[in-house]
Amino acid sequence: MRPQLLILPGLLLFLFFNLWPIVYSIYISFTNANIRNFPQPPPWAPEELKQARPPPDFVGLANYASIFTGPASAGFWNAVLWTLVFVAVSVPAKVALGTFVGLLMSSEKVLGKSVMRAFLIVPWALPLILSVVAWRYVFDPTYGVVNQMLYSLGVSKPPDWFVNKDYAYAAMVVIEAWLAYPFIMTVVIGALVNVPRTAFEAAQIDGAGRWAVFTRITLPLIKRPLIYASVMTAAASLQFFLVAFLWNFIQLYDRFMLAYGYYWAFGSPFREYGLAAAVLSISALVISVFMILAIRLTGLMRGMYES
Repeated sequence: MRPQLLILPGLLLFLFFNLWPIVYSIYISFTNANIRNFPQPPPWAPEELKQARPPPDFVGLANYASIFTGPASAGFWNAVLWTLVFVAVSVPAKVALGTFVGLLMSSEKVLGKSVMRAFLIVPWALPLILSVVAWRYVFDPTYGVVNQMLYSLGVSKPPDWFVNKDYAYAAMVVIEAWLAYPFIMTVVIGALVNVPRTAFEAAQIDGAGRWAVFTRITLPLIKRPLIYASVMTAAASLQFFLVAFLWNFIQLYDRFMLAYGYYWAFGSPFREYGLAAAVLSISALVISVFMILAIRLTGLMRGMYES
């Protein structure tokens, strides 16, 4: 038996569950598929039902034209803009928080680091829906901790974090930073293990301060892993959807690319599946281009610790 035959079952499963949905979604994006004509009745369905639901028509690039210059263009470009803003704001917050905690948990002066690390990766380990439910309570307009603190500071009318679109968007940044910092922290802790302690000892002998040690020794030595983690978390922010969906989809559907595609598939009156597939195809292309450019510009393919 050829060794290649051993991987054939896994390869077929991969093609069926991963590649085929992508190809089929791209095909749908070139049709006018909607709730009135998609999906098609099964072969054994009555002939009257088949005639009442004609198959989707091939419309070429009509859906893509609608996204760039047609009725869906304003919402799509708004979603792209706010998604990029989300990446620009949330990624530095995640990297800064994760790096700070990682450095803190690598210090020899911190006692019980193993136990504290276990607690600090809780956001990474918890099911996402449980985390969002917990944060919904934290930001509850009446009983939440955030608004109670604002009341105590003299704010007579704290914001409604669910109804107001801008405040809900700000809450997404906070939640995303909380969900992603364990990943950055883990990368930083792993990178610091390979940093020679003699470099820090020499800096202390020379009288270097903490900021100088961080900027001149620590950061350059963990730069490669930190860049890798930043690129990965930026890609995850571009795909941000589920938290916004669980939070308040109606308020946030036009603030994230994937949420905007979901809206056209399941929130619009006639469920325009073809248009939704086109939005998501473009979103996937944007994310792919970002990853390619990020990997090339940062030189991640040269190796983790190469300069």
